[in-house]
Amino acid sequence: MTSKQNKTFRERPDNIDEHGKRKRIKARQPKGKWYTRRTIVAFSLLLFFVLAPIIKVGGNPFMLLDIVHRKFHLMGATVYSQDGDIMAIVMATVVVFVVLFTVVFGRFWCGWACPHTVFMEMIFRRIEYLFHGNYQRGRRSKFPGRVALALKHVIYFVVVLFFTNVFIMWFTGLSGLILIWKSPLIDYWQVYAAMLVVTVFYYWIYAYVRESVCTLFCPYGRMQGVLMDAKTITVAYDYKRGEPRRLKGDCVDCGGCVVVCPTGIDIRNGTQLECVNCTACIDECNIIMKRMKRAPNLIRFASNYSIETGKSSIKNLRTFAYSAVLLVLLSALVVSLWGRTEVDASLLRMPGTMYQEVSVDSISNIYQLKIVNKTEGVKNIRLKFLKPKNSAFFLSEYPIVLSEDGSFDGVIVLKRARFDMKKGNAPVELGIYDEERMLETTKATFIGPKPGS
Repeated sequence: MTSKQNKTFRERPDNIDEHGKRKRIKARQPKGKWYTRRTIVAFSLLLFFVLAPIIKVGGNPFMLLDIVHRKFHLMGATVYSQDGDIMAIVMATVVVFVVLFTVVFGRFWCGWACPHTVFMEMIFRRIEYLFHGNYQRGRRSKFPGRVALALKHVIYFVVVLFFTNVFIMWFTGLSGLILIWKSPLIDYWQVYAAMLVVTVFYYWIYAYVRESVCTLFCPYGRMQGVLMDAKTITVAYDYKRGEPRRLKGDCVDCGGCVVVCPTGIDIRNGTQLECVNCTACIDECNIIMKRMKRAPNLIRFASNYSIETGKSSIKNLRTFAYSAVLLVLLSALVVSLWGRTEVDASLLRMPGTMYQEVSVDSISNIYQLKIVNKTEGVKNIRLKFLKPKNSAFFLSEYPIVLSEDGSFDGVIVLKRARFDMKKGNAPVELGIYDEERMLETTKATFIGPKPGS
């Protein structure tokens, strides 16, 4: 690390020079057990990304976001847009889980599972090494000609185009994507236009913007200062063991940890917002330590607290608080899934109406009835009033046939004998049946004249 960098590393990202201009990071390809593990994780995630909309579980896609039909297949289960409460709990659970995970493990997500890092480091950076060779302290080992450089960018574009099609497949399924390919361009010009825009945008990201997504634009990276504390486990330099460099400390100041860093930082300056926990510096430092016959893990996964005190602990008030919230949300999700019904039904008294005197001895109320089918099967809906039991009703369309994801919205008239009304108001409970099987109940209030009036 030069003295110039020591003066400026807190003032600006390492990919911006003192004049505010972009400085291209030319990181050397790391090697070691952490890089091998990260490669396995990354290609497993890429395989999941490609296969998840194709694989079927119980006849349904493993993952498919069918927005057009307001239907979502999540791990083989089908969730409809009517299950808004479940979707809201799932999203809240994911957010709290990410927050808790960040509090404990820092930016582990960024270096290991973030789509941008996976594509950048495992695909596009490797394509770059094929044409430019492995960088040695910022210098290329190969000098490709114009044709080779053009070929590199063509490969970049084709790879982005391929994964753009995979991304579209998450919304259309494989059969839907093939149908788009086989159809005339004019039939799906909107899809092709979106495909072109997305492809060009991500080609620009991976060919030119690169690590600046992490260091300048990513909002998740900006949240680290709020979420992380001294007990957060990050990629950290053991300054107690490493300093003073080249003297009594184990650090020989070779700079290897800097040249392999994809964001160009020096981890020995402490935890920085540009660090994505990719572990490249751990592998490089361990190679040097082995060569110098010194103990490994001078740079390792550790918290500042453990380096300072020699004790390992992730316990703090925030960890317990976020864990408690996550437990509550998971419990709510289990209860919601357990209590999920096949239909949604609501019975609401028609706005602005009271009761109607049908005859001398009977009165009626008018309600608005809504029923939504949340399954893939057809429902032959029958109605039965549970309170008051077997009351007479009139419905213009009955029995009701609901197709997959279909809904019914109609007016139902309930009639009661006047002498049955002991009070001015009485509870009403309507049972929703598929043939003879009860699916759901919904409640309302029947309004009548006060006794004696």
